[in-house]
Amino acid sequence: MILLIRKLKKEYFMNKFFFIVSGLFFLNSCGVKKVTNTDFSNSLKKPTEIINSVNSNSNYSKWLSLKGRAKIVQKNQEIKVNVNIINRKDSIIWVSAKGPFGIEIIRAQITPDSVFLINRINKKNFTKSALEARELLKVDFSFYDLQDIITANPKILKKNYTIKANREFFYLIADSVSYLVTNTYKVQNIKRFNNKNTLEITLEDYLEEDNFPRKINLKFEAEESFEATIEYSKVEFKKPKKILFEIPNLYNEEN
Repeated sequence: MILLIRKLKKEYFMNKFFFIVSGLFFLNSCGVKKVTNTDFSNSLKKPTEIINSVNSNSNYSKWLSLKGRAKIVQKNQEIKVNVNIINRKDSIIWVSAKGPFGIEIIRAQITPDSVFLINRINKKNFTKSALEARELLKVDFSFYDLQDIITANPKILKKNYTIKANREFFYLIADSVSYLVTNTYKVQNIKRFNNKNTLEITLEDYLEEDNFPRKINLKFEAEESFEATIEYSKVEFKKPKKILFEIPNLYNEEN
């Protein structure tokens, strides 16, 4: 009985987490332009210069496939799963999470206008429009925002920023968002906040060979907060993948 209760708690937790991630979303990929290091402390740049440098440094692959390990923590609960993520540029973000023995727990498919989720444990599915997901989660995050994070191509929103700088970083601060930008014009940290919640994203462990981060940390602070760390063990660019997403007939839709 105790094992069953724990299993149900984990199931609820995973379902909640992946719905949040799907609704929110889920910085430079292959072919990234090489940028000369800049000592920010010796030159005062305008916000528009930083924004243009970061945004023009973005580069997308039509296909991106990621495999790794995710750790999700909420309150006193912790769960570890294997994740597989596929992105077809501007079209689909597909996510699968598997538990022990390779058993799939959750599968999600996100498009620019919809969010689909299958919970294998309790045989239920969720279908929400992108607008419904954003309203439910009270977070202004789109498919393209999630794609920017997954593909390591974050864009800096155009706002009125206050700038702080040192030899290694620019720190751009506005009324509802902040960015930490490295001296190679990479966004290393993003924080979006309002009076109800805060979402913080940190990208780490870039490899020189492909200029892509191997570790992403998500921290969501709200009425129900959580923190997730994803460490990638395999990254593939430009290789088309077969995307499978079919809701079984016997699954019930959950509101």
